[in-house]
Amino acid sequence: MASPIDPMVKTYPMPAPKVSKKVFPIAGILCAVYGLDELPAQAKEVSCLYLMHPRLSTADSMEGFACHAIADWNSRLREGRVSPSQENKGLIAVAFDQRNHGSRLVDKLSNGAWREGNPKHAQDMFATF
Repeated sequence: MASPIDPMVKTYPMPAPKVSKKVFPIAGILCAVYGLDELPAQAKEVSCLYLMHPRLSTADSMEGFACHAIADWNSRLREGRVSPSQENKGLIAVAFDQRNHGSRLVDKLSNGAWREGNPKHAQDMFATF
């Protein structure tokens, strides 16, 4: 289910740069890892950008953001636009579906509010803590 108000719309140029994406099941959750193939050969450290999708969205909605962030970082490395302490750092991004969203959807009604017919709205929202 796509969010009626997607806060990611128009936050970065389209189309997004091409960046590798590999999906791994980790602890029973499908995790999309972006940028593994683009890690620079000189990288001795790797930073991970965890991307959390907006409410009522999915991990797939974060792909453009992941691709832009990784492409921008790698461009800065190639062009020498990073501080010397950053020259050996690579960047990957990871996104996964939040509980009851996307590939983890169990009950669509539980993502709604009282006015949308969800009698357990308070419990469902409390579960975010």
